[in-house]
Amino acid sequence: MNATIDKKTELILYKTPIWKGLLYLSFPVFLVNILKTLHDIVDGIFLGMVEGVTDTGTSLATSMQSAVALTWPIFFIFISFGMGLSVAGNALIGQYVGKGDYDTAKKYSNNTVFIALFLGVLFTVLAYVLAPYILKLMGATGSDLEFAIQYLRIRSFELPILFLIFSFEAVRRATGDTVTPVIINAIGIVLNIILTPILVLGLGWGVRGAALSTVLAHVVILPAVVFFLLRSKKSLTINFNVKQLDKNIIKDIFDIGIPASTGQSIQAVGFVILNSLIYAYGTNVSAAFFIGNRISSLVMFPVSAVSSIIAIYIAQNVGAENVPRAKRSVREGMLVSVLMMVIGIAILLPFSGIIVHLFSDDPLTIDFAKDYVFWIGIGLPLMAVFQVYLSAFQGSGETKKSFILAVARLWLLRLPLILLANRYTELEELGIWFAMLASNVIAAVIGFYLYRKVKFLPKTRKVV
Repeated sequence: MNATIDKKTELILYKTPIWKGLLYLSFPVFLVNILKTLHDIVDGIFLGMVEGVTDTGTSLATSMQSAVALTWPIFFIFISFGMGLSVAGNALIGQYVGKGDYDTAKKYSNNTVFIALFLGVLFTVLAYVLAPYILKLMGATGSDLEFAIQYLRIRSFELPILFLIFSFEAVRRATGDTVTPVIINAIGIVLNIILTPILVLGLGWGVRGAALSTVLAHVVILPAVVFFLLRSKKSLTINFNVKQLDKNIIKDIFDIGIPASTGQSIQAVGFVILNSLIYAYGTNVSAAFFIGNRISSLVMFPVSAVSSIIAIYIAQNVGAENVPRAKRSVREGMLVSVLMMVIGIAILLPFSGIIVHLFSDDPLTIDFAKDYVFWIGIGLPLMAVFQVYLSAFQGSGETKKSFILAVARLWLLRLPLILLANRYTELEELGIWFAMLASNVIAAVIGFYLYRKVKFLPKTRKVV
């Protein structure tokens, strides 16, 4: 096991140039992100093919796309805790691996998995019960409300598996293994893509079919996740034994995971409000937001892959007390990420209109989506800056800074700017797109300021 870990660790700790190592390790993540993006696009396209109209005269397709857009921030509130747990596991396990203390790394892996399972079950119950109340607070009515409740309640059963996958990815990526999680996730995504048209259109289940296809795909890959957690010769393994629980380790995980989780969840609450503001402009604008986010993700997925590896580089180099290399990882990762985003936007924008038509044949929705893709697209290079700074804070274990940055971008910038545009201008939905662009610009400046205060101190200690 250690020989395999050491091979990846050697790349992370010693090999130059760093940007080549970042691209090498991020390539498998990049591939699975392509599949995830393809699934999101396929999901939206097949929902857009559903025929019929609602009682209010809106097409069923547009109502279903709007419903999924409404549920996303609510679902994100719950999975943000799993993502924060993954951040903590990544940082702590990675630092112990960088230090060469594999026994302690394994103890942290065990506790990360146990916490993930507990939270996954708890949030399934909460999501299922609270779905109607939250959606009504968002202003959802009629068929939009009905479809959104159906979608969110079905997806709630996915949470325990999803949390386990998050912890599995944290364990494997902390050791530099980006391939195994990718293979397992790829199988699930491909199955999801196959099931979506069958359940959505073939069986006529519409939005319920879109949700169920995702849940079933995760159920199928669950045995593989458990197998690799328990029996692996190439990475850390865990023991499903409550005796492995350690209150001090749990405290360490929560000390880093809670700021990351809280930042993500507060963002998610902000996105609930954001979606409510967008939904207030009508189902067509809400559907356009759904479509635009699916399209912009085509450019975002390479940067998401690189930024996840930057966090691993930082964690292991901080654990090895090689601070200059950790900082170089941020600089080179930033250059690579911004360049990727600029190239992606240059390719995407000329064809955005064609891509929008794949999702909808509603003229009003198409016009709104085209505008959104343009304005959010020109600001995406700044999103690369934002993502890299978040990775720097997470990999170094200074998740309070990631909390500040994430919350400031949405709550101190984006939402107030949207409200100001709504109150003092007649831009209507364009005011939302402008506010989103402006918030990305200012958030990049805040990220730079916070990054200058990162100390890159190891969070490791001796665990008995």
